[in-house]
Amino acid sequence: MAWTLTAGGARIANAVGLRGRWRSAYSVSHAAGLAQRGNRSTGNTVFARAYASRAAAATPADRKALDACRAQLVVDAEVIERAAASGAPLAAIAALAEGWERLPEATRGFIRSPLGSATDGPVLWGDTPATQVDQRTCGAAVIVMTLMITDPFVALWVTSGRLLADYAPSEVAVLEDLGGSLRGVEQRWHALQHAVHVASTRSAVAGFAWPQALGTPPWRVDNVMRVAGVRLRTALVDDVSAADVSAFVAHASAALREAIPVPMYTGGDSRMGIGAIVPRHVVLLTGVVDDVFTVYEPSSGALHSLPAEQWLADGSVSRALGFWSRISCLVLPSPRRRD
Repeated sequence: MAWTLTAGGARIANAVGLRGRWRSAYSVSHAAGLAQRGNRSTGNTVFARAYASRAAAATPADRKALDACRAQLVVDAEVIERAAASGAPLAAIAALAEGWERLPEATRGFIRSPLGSATDGPVLWGDTPATQVDQRTCGAAVIVMTLMITDPFVALWVTSGRLLADYAPSEVAVLEDLGGSLRGVEQRWHALQHAVHVASTRSAVAGFAWPQALGTPPWRVDNVMRVAGVRLRTALVDDVSAADVSAFVAHASAALREAIPVPMYTGGDSRMGIGAIVPRHVVLLTGVVDDVFTVYEPSSGALHSLPAEQWLADGSVSRALGFWSRISCLVLPSPRRRD
């Protein structure tokens, strides 16, 4: 079969015992068990636990204030959990809770879910399509989409340009000099992509910059993608190995069960030429039901379905993979160690 650099690297790593934590029976079994504990609507997500940890560590007064904020949103309590997990100051969280019902319903809907529904089709914010800015920014678009999904203050700023209690998430803070010149969702969405792309390529290789024309290097995603303090790592996938694919389907499903979106790097293989054997594109796994994954694909700005059986390489290109045919690597929460 045609080959890719990442699949070959995964096989070599397996042969010399460097991928035990991802492929170990314990790690895969643990991930599969987590993925099967029901969907994330049960409330036991990484954000709910981060909220609980922050509340437990807070002073009695701050804990009472946090609980009051969450109670105030009732059915949208998860928004406060995500706000607390983002590390935002209590004043900003309180301002979000106090002003929630006064926000337009479209704004609240955007904050709840920037992707809209989970059905296949274009992601549109009014007249603005959720597409990457240019050929270099697929990875940046995926990271920014993750930030909006996981941090309500980023989503609020993109949809409205508003900050609360003078608090700006770090990604937004670097754009404050542009101020009022960023008028509209499209300009703010594009500006964030550019800012994240610069951040992800700066000091990427032994202190030197990664060429921006080559996109976002996978080993830098953890540096710029914030998800409730979770530690993320890049894992190479041998997508011609059924065992490898099954292992990473389990890990991705477990992450999504925890409400953690999963960046997936895709590409071609040696049949397409030497330039296709390395990762060429980035998409985002955003949900999974009955082993069918929902994928945000930034070049089309749309959601696509990707059944688990299509992870195993068969040479076919897929819209969900950005019209590439191979899965190169995933950016996942680090697997737990055996105690």
